[in-house]
Amino acid sequence: MKKGLFLWLFVTICMLQAYAQTRTITGKVTDAKDGTPLPGVNVLVKGTSKGTISGPDGQFKVEVPAGASLIFSFVGYANQTVVTDASGNTLTIALKGSNQSLNELVVTALGIKRDKRTLTYATQEVKGAAIVEAKQNNLVNALSGKVAGVQITNSSGMPGSSARIVIRGNSSLTGENQALVVVDGIPMDNGEAGNPDGALSGGGTSNRAADIDPNIIESINVLKGSAATALYGSAAAKGAIIITTKNGMGAKSGKPTVSVSSSYSFENPILPSFQDKYAQGSGGKYVNGNAGQLGSTSWGPLIDTLKVGGVAVPKRDNVKEFFRTGHTSDNNVSVSGYSDKSNYLVSYSFVKTDGTMPNTDYSRHALFAKYGIELAKNLRLTTQFNYIHSDNNRLLEGNSLANPLWTVYSAPISWNPLPSTKPDGSQQVFRAARNNPYWLVDNTGLTDKVNRIIPVINLSYSPLSWLTITERFGADMYVNNTDYHENVGIIGSKSVDGRLYKRDIQYQQFNHDLMIQARKNFGEDWTTDLLIGNNILSNYNNNNYVEGVALSVPGLYTIANTSNVSSTYNLYKSRKVGFYAQANVEWRKMLTLAVTGRYDGSSVLSADKQFYPYGSVSGGFIFTEALGMSDNKILNFGKLRVSYSAVGNDNVGPYYLQTPYIKASVGNINFPFQGQNGYLQSTTYAYPLKNESVKEFEVGLETKFFQNRAGLEISYFDRKSEDLLTTSTPISGATGYPAASMNSGDMRNKGVEVVLNLTPVKTKNLTWDIGVNFTKIDNKVTRLAPGLNSIFLAGFTTPGIYAFADQAYGVIMGTHFKRNDAGQMLLSDDGYPQVADDIAAIGYVTPKWLGGITSTLTWKALTFSFVLDHKHGGDILNLDNHYLFFYGTPKVTENRGTNVVFPGIIESTQKQNTLSVPLTQSYYTDIYSAADESSIEDGSFLKLRQVSLGYNFGALLKGTPFKSLALNVTGTNFILHKNYTGSDPEVSLNGSGNGQGFANFMAPSNHTVIIGLKATF
Repeated sequence: MKKGLFLWLFVTICMLQAYAQTRTITGKVTDAKDGTPLPGVNVLVKGTSKGTISGPDGQFKVEVPAGASLIFSFVGYANQTVVTDASGNTLTIALKGSNQSLNELVVTALGIKRDKRTLTYATQEVKGAAIVEAKQNNLVNALSGKVAGVQITNSSGMPGSSARIVIRGNSSLTGENQALVVVDGIPMDNGEAGNPDGALSGGGTSNRAADIDPNIIESINVLKGSAATALYGSAAAKGAIIITTKNGMGAKSGKPTVSVSSSYSFENPILPSFQDKYAQGSGGKYVNGNAGQLGSTSWGPLIDTLKVGGVAVPKRDNVKEFFRTGHTSDNNVSVSGYSDKSNYLVSYSFVKTDGTMPNTDYSRHALFAKYGIELAKNLRLTTQFNYIHSDNNRLLEGNSLANPLWTVYSAPISWNPLPSTKPDGSQQVFRAARNNPYWLVDNTGLTDKVNRIIPVINLSYSPLSWLTITERFGADMYVNNTDYHENVGIIGSKSVDGRLYKRDIQYQQFNHDLMIQARKNFGEDWTTDLLIGNNILSNYNNNNYVEGVALSVPGLYTIANTSNVSSTYNLYKSRKVGFYAQANVEWRKMLTLAVTGRYDGSSVLSADKQFYPYGSVSGGFIFTEALGMSDNKILNFGKLRVSYSAVGNDNVGPYYLQTPYIKASVGNINFPFQGQNGYLQSTTYAYPLKNESVKEFEVGLETKFFQNRAGLEISYFDRKSEDLLTTSTPISGATGYPAASMNSGDMRNKGVEVVLNLTPVKTKNLTWDIGVNFTKIDNKVTRLAPGLNSIFLAGFTTPGIYAFADQAYGVIMGTHFKRNDAGQMLLSDDGYPQVADDIAAIGYVTPKWLGGITSTLTWKALTFSFVLDHKHGGDILNLDNHYLFFYGTPKVTENRGTNVVFPGIIESTQKQNTLSVPLTQSYYTDIYSAADESSIEDGSFLKLRQVSLGYNFGALLKGTPFKSLALNVTGTNFILHKNYTGSDPEVSLNGSGNGQGFANFMAPSNHTVIIGLKATF
């Protein structure tokens, strides 16, 4: 009995002693440079295999013996060893970046930070500083030329115009092809409301990504493939733009940092060239438009010798006189700071652009506030609020006669448009069917206003060092008010007595995520990262439109002042519910396996098809670790990655499952008619709809050379998009419906992306960094539904942009010259080309390849940088020339009267043509302008997208309140080469829509010179 009691006491004392020598160490790991938390840092008890990893907020907790040392290691940072003591104080570990760093943390799907070294798919990051330096009002344009696999198209030079961003080509026939935009984990709307009259008749408006202030952006990470975006659900099937905002970290702890920046720019339009030799008239005879004579064309006599009443007729440049130098002021002030438990940032920006066309401008007020606080141990709350107000005054673009460019570009050089009115108050015009451009400036206009708020609440709780629970709620709400007016006396509109309309859009989107994430090490070899979550996305959209025609009192633009009023109201609601999971397993820092799965349910699909599963599997192998080459002086990092994903998409709006009743229109009669209202059933039949599916295979190689002085990344992808959803799809009239909503086709995208980064020079005072990107994509429609020949995308029926099976996406169809099977032109007996009776494919809008070069040279406090951007191939239908060839104003018509021998054969004799014929007025008006083929032009370009020279006076400011003071001079959008005869081949009348490559009387693009100053104190 005594012996047993003695043994029990001995064991108890040993256990108590062991317990006394073991204790719990807690702490937080941050980046020594900017104080941001570092998740995923390995915390290892020295001499053992025990340890943990830091959570998403950098916090860690580990059991250690008395006096033990902890080793903190993380890729891209120097290892740090810390000896623990018995004080029990929380450790604060600040890791310093290592010169031998291989990669960096990047923000991926759902706002999760990952080590780029371990990623198993292609991404590319752009820092916020590069976005600000680009000096673009529209955030999308700031990415131009910087990211492989991304094509960006700016719609026009009108202030506030939209920009389109597509990753790895188009993969939907008529649905959304743009990438999902995500701000701090919350999807945001990037739609373009557009002109109620349609892009063809009125041009576009701004896309909603233009609301984001570049000054608040910390970084943008582009997720390119489906494996990278599978966690985001249906909306990200086209790729995702992950935007991370600044959080106030990086300032000196306990003291606020104030930053003030201001810039002013001068913008000059890039104008097409026009003939300046021949006056108004026809057949060489003068028509005096200044004396009230009317004539449409400029086929008159040479103006240099032209006199009226013995007085020389002055030559005008109506194009240059109409445009002006535009100006933009961009101002920002921010206050930021942090302490050991909180961080904050408050930023306000104001941008104002006065366009190069009269009465056009764009302004944006943006207020952003972000606050993070540690509410309790392991419990952190982050809240943020973004308010944006934008105001855009525009003139119409496109084919409407209310577009002043119709007359500006076609006006004879002998005609003086001023004053714009005659003594009787009517317009002064040179032809009866066109408006005076200055009258339009004074009597028409479109105003587009947006008030938007984006609140986000993020609550993160870590009950265990390896476990984090995150609740995130965000909303995107805005009101978009669009007003348009035309005064009494307008030509070519619905009524000569004018009209006006008002559209109000109320948009609300609510996003909620609940995520549980576990990160844990198992010994020295295994690292796991598991995530499960639930997402609910709800969308509400009210659209109210009212139009009044025929003003009773000229110039009074209210609905009550019109005699014929009509209105429509639409309410759209949709909801998606998703459940998702992800598992990442890493072995010995060299082999990574990632698996994702998601189960989505969408209200816009048929009841039996609303829920659909999808996911991805991918792997990465860092072969330089296996071969012991991490310290190799030539190749120090190499990774192979491969992924396969099968994701779904509900790429269609709500209520396409029904054939509702809509307001009737019979012939030229619109209801209400004579006091009676009328409705007819929709003419679009509603087939049962299921989700689109996107299957993508991707393989890539990532390498770094010469101790990270050079890096090469190559990716190949093969994406198949099936059961694509289309609306208003033409079907046989025998069904009783001319069109239907249906799953109507398949597409395939294959391509190669190359990213090369070099640092050829790196000394104490001089650093030179170069980035090169290259993209080649084969974007093809592989199938259309039985009986469906083509799908119309944009333009007119002829000419227009279409999708055809077994053709590249975006075929330009139109009239053309007669040719034989060998492609030779079939000429008439008098040696002129002949216009064929049918229409055919006359161009393809998809470019052959894209490329970009960025370069930054820093010498002490002086920085010089530039961005070159190149697009090779891709045709444009220049519809300006289609009309202007008839009127005789394009530069090419100056060759009138010269003789040429057209290549080809005489159709009647089948002999090679040898006839020399003159280029007469009738050739241009009856033959050349009659063939749409004449207006097809090469869309290739080489642009100096951005060039900047800056100097930081920080070293000269010691003893002053300033921490830094930088002066920059920047130039943007200088076209170095183009074959396009219009303003800029990087344009699209269809804005951010799918019908690209269509240009028709749009505001010309601008090149800009900007002077900016930024001070921090």
